[in-house]
Amino acid sequence: MDENFVMKTKKPMSKANLWATIVMCVLGVLAVVTIVMAIVPKSYAIEMPKTNPNYIYIYQGSTTPKVTLYEDTDKDFYDELLDAFNGSFSQSALSALFQKELGNTIEYNYIGSKTLSNITNSNSNDFVLGFVYSDVQTLYKDGKPYANDALMSNANYTDGVVTFKKLWITVNQVDGVGQVKFYVQKMVSEGSSESTYAILEISTKGIQSELVDVINKVITEKE
Repeated sequence: MDENFVMKTKKPMSKANLWATIVMCVLGVLAVVTIVMAIVPKSYAIEMPKTNPNYIYIYQGSTTPKVTLYEDTDKDFYDELLDAFNGSFSQSALSALFQKELGNTIEYNYIGSKTLSNITNSNSNDFVLGFVYSDVQTLYKDGKPYANDALMSNANYTDGVVTFKKLWITVNQVDGVGQVKFYVQKMVSEGSSESTYAILEISTKGIQSELVDVINKVITEKE
């Protein structure tokens, strides 16, 4: 071995460098998590029917609709409103975390006799949407038909499974995440969607500012 060759050994990392490396690693992980949460969506949506409603009522402080949008004859306004409605239940997981809404759960409550008048008059400045379907729809939860024990004795329901032809949905004029309530109208018969009250209330969350803007636009253009 050459006498001039000196084996150089690596110096151990100083404590300062070690802590700097750990901090950089932690910051890198946090940056990745933040980016992922900013991309991954958080949905507050209930399981809506795959079939679109035949028409949509817009109520404000009354049981008489201010506007009715038909899927076939009002396609542009109808599609714009439905897109805004569907989009109102989604935001990034990061935004949901900052607003303390990341763990929001959807609640289903049997109410028995809440009328449309009760719903529209609870805050006359807000809106209520009425989704009307031509065919009987089945309410789903977690991919399965939702059943309620209170409906077992009702002849219009099978094994307590909730079916409907009309939904009433609250639209609140608030900034940020707000409460959204769906009311499932009582089924009278398969041949009729008419009823004076709702049997089920579903509570969730939504960001409805864009939906409110579209509703105001539709009312201005159509009323």
